[in-house]
Amino acid sequence: MHSRQGDKARLTVSLLNMIIENHYHLIWFYYMNFMNFMHGIHRILPRLLALFLVAAPPLVQADDSLQTVAHMLGYIGVDYPLTVSKGQVVNAPEYAEQQEFSARVATLIAQLPANPEKAALQRQAQDLVQRIDNKAAGEQVAALSHSMRTTLIQAYQVTVAPRRAPDVVAGARLYSEHCAACHGVSGQGDGPLAASLDPRPNDFHEHARQDQRSVYTLYNAISLGVDGTAMQAHHALKDDQRWALAFYVSNFLASDAQRKDGAAAWAAGEGKIFTDLAGLTQATPQEVQARHGKTGVDVLAYLRSQPVTLAGTRESPLAFSARKLDESLALYREGRREAAYQMAVTAYLEGFELVETGLAAINPSMKTIIETDMLSYRAMLKDGQSVEVASAQVAKIQGKLSEARQIFETTSLTPSVAFASAFIILLREGVEAILLLAAVVAFLIKTGRRDGLPYIHAGWIAALAMGVATWALATYAIDISGASRELTEGLTALFAAGILFYVGVWLHNKLQAQRWKEFIESKVQKATGGQTLWALALLAFIAVYREVFETVLFYQTLWVQAGDTGQQMVLGGFLAAAAGLVLLSWLIFRFSVRLPLRLFFGVNSALMYLLAVVFAGKGVAALQAAGKLPMNGINFPRIDMLGVYPNLESLGLQLLLVLVAVVFLVLNQRAGSAR
Repeated sequence: MHSRQGDKARLTVSLLNMIIENHYHLIWFYYMNFMNFMHGIHRILPRLLALFLVAAPPLVQADDSLQTVAHMLGYIGVDYPLTVSKGQVVNAPEYAEQQEFSARVATLIAQLPANPEKAALQRQAQDLVQRIDNKAAGEQVAALSHSMRTTLIQAYQVTVAPRRAPDVVAGARLYSEHCAACHGVSGQGDGPLAASLDPRPNDFHEHARQDQRSVYTLYNAISLGVDGTAMQAHHALKDDQRWALAFYVSNFLASDAQRKDGAAAWAAGEGKIFTDLAGLTQATPQEVQARHGKTGVDVLAYLRSQPVTLAGTRESPLAFSARKLDESLALYREGRREAAYQMAVTAYLEGFELVETGLAAINPSMKTIIETDMLSYRAMLKDGQSVEVASAQVAKIQGKLSEARQIFETTSLTPSVAFASAFIILLREGVEAILLLAAVVAFLIKTGRRDGLPYIHAGWIAALAMGVATWALATYAIDISGASRELTEGLTALFAAGILFYVGVWLHNKLQAQRWKEFIESKVQKATGGQTLWALALLAFIAVYREVFETVLFYQTLWVQAGDTGQQMVLGGFLAAAAGLVLLSWLIFRFSVRLPLRLFFGVNSALMYLLAVVFAGKGVAALQAAGKLPMNGINFPRIDMLGVYPNLESLGLQLLLVLVAVVFLVLNQRAGSAR
């Protein structure tokens, strides 16, 4: 008997510490990686953010090597044609520089992170080196470098536009302070220091070069400098200042008459060729001239001088999805299957997913149809279906998206829909977090450790505060992409599912402990020390932030859709859902704490099992939405609240968890009966 009691004690002496210690070391591993690139940020914040930041894909747009490759490819495309004519070098120093740049591009591309497009980029880089060495025609090299830069930007999601419209007036001041001494007051390369520089500064009025330069190219030159010249990287300037300076410099090429004609064309609706800042920053006058003629060039000149005009015409999520689907199909026609697949993922994550909750409140069947069709299209691309089949699917989706736009135009701004959407978003995202928090809090109360409650409250309050910070960052500082959102949600959900399943097993095992209460009184003080309580606070943070992270981004879109007339109802729906979550919390606390000890552990064990299955299904679904896991659909009911989705991968994992739980319960029951 004593041996059996000793075995039980050894198995349970750490209480939740067995779970928390493993979790704590995992978080610590993430924390150390986080600290390597944050360089000195305060220690508490990285610990709270570590899991999110590691779960999300790397923000490659901040990687200087990617920006450098894009910058050098743009530089080669503009300058190489001026160094070679009919197979003969006309400017030996410039030609040698082009050879050096192309070799460096090949080296940097070889060092880039793994990506489905990396192998193709490496082959193109070698081709670029050979063409320049063989003195190929300028237009061939320019076309190849442009194609490589486009592929690089799409494959690695390189940031090519500012988060908000730059202040061109501020750009003028910055130019006077940092650039006029070399480039001259009017940008003609004739500043006081120009005569002493070799090579001389660029003349921003020179059409041969500047017609091939985009605002993004200018931004890269300002950010990274230009090797072999006096142009140094302006690291002291903030990102928004560099964008403002780039936009100001881009205006030297155009005349006031062009800008005036462009403003008139834009006002008349004749020049709607740009839909967002990213399109504007990547456009060159030469490309726009070839596609849209003089009117297009005039509109480009006008928007470069008034980028806030374009920022005010924000593309709707449905329009974004439609445009990206067309781009995906175009890539598929070119034989670039993986790039087409990634573009289709973007079409869903950055577009339709942002409005699907609102659409579900108006027309649930339409929401399900579009989501299913978009997933089916991605499966077609993965399976290598014919272009005709893929094209027919895109046409079908485009028709449904058009219907959805019509639905939103006629009904989306009504107060009742705004209220219902806000209510559903918060209630849906908050239920799982409330259940998990409630179980932990009830456990602490039931075991007499109320002193641990402040730690739990600190965790979820910090998560809410971080949610506000996420909203601010997503709005004003960084681009939290849909892929990042889904990866974060998916990986944290699967991690939480594993922890919850283990907790469920552990709690159920306690049902057979006859002296559990005495054990709690003697061991719980050791098992829930200061370090463990802080780790519990971290668990509370993860549980809540996982939901808050997605909720704030959905509310951003809903707030814009509701407009001035519906925003009060959005607030009303939010408050009503918050009240419902508070009521749910109170009910769980009230009834679970009053349960007998054995029944308490039985109920909480079942709850942990259920949440583990739900989180597992949602985690797989999120990773599938991000394009990181395959998806094989089957004929099965879909129950979003329970994380049940009709595909083999998510249902298979959930079934496996259920089977393991059943086997454990049977074995544990037999072991209990034998005692």
